[in-house]
Amino acid sequence: MIVARVRRAATQPINRKKIHRIVKLNGWQVRQRPQGHRPRVQGWVSRAARPNARWAIDTTHLFTQQDGWCHLTAIIDCCDRTIVGWRLSRSGIAGVAAAALEDALRTRHISADSPGLLLRSDNGLVFGAKTFVAVARRYGLTQEYITPYTPEQNGMIERFFLTLKQECVWLHRFESRDQAFRVIADRLDRYDADRPHSALGYLTPQEYREKLLAA
Repeated sequence: MIVARVRRAATQPINRKKIHRIVKLNGWQVRQRPQGHRPRVQGWVSRAARPNARWAIDTTHLFTQQDGWCHLTAIIDCCDRTIVGWRLSRSGIAGVAAAALEDALRTRHISADSPGLLLRSDNGLVFGAKTFVAVARRYGLTQEYITPYTPEQNGMIERFFLTLKQECVWLHRFESRDQAFRVIADRLDRYDADRPHSALGYLTPQEYREKLLAA
């Protein structure tokens, strides 16, 4: 990631070994103790070979001074890593998640006649509620739920939330939901257009979508 970002900003070719040498000489490496290998429950990976084949949805939480805990629901395309829909609200009701899903479906022009789209989620009550399920069925989506207590099966959206918290949420003390909304909206714009992903060959989601369209 460091090499990819330096190369984007540099005007001349950058050698990967040189970057590693600079990091090592300055003591910037973080050494981790080996954690061993624990047995994992076998589960499907959340990748997809083409856009709009599988999405993943989840909700996380962030604190604001005026409005207390707010709930961020986001949906990621498991092929191009695009955040196709999201909502930030004071309540974590199913209607909010359903609205985020409808936003995503309209953005990607998904209709009931579109090819089968799988929607992955955990087993939270929100994603099994009548309001949410009704939207999924109306657009012909197939819902798939991860095995209980195995969040790694929904690892793509979980990893996105961790990245968002590390690079945005934990760097701010939000006064209100409105302030948090503005900051997160700006961050998501830059996430889409400016943040390279190793899984995408160090392209941004926007660049990867353009590459797929040109193929």
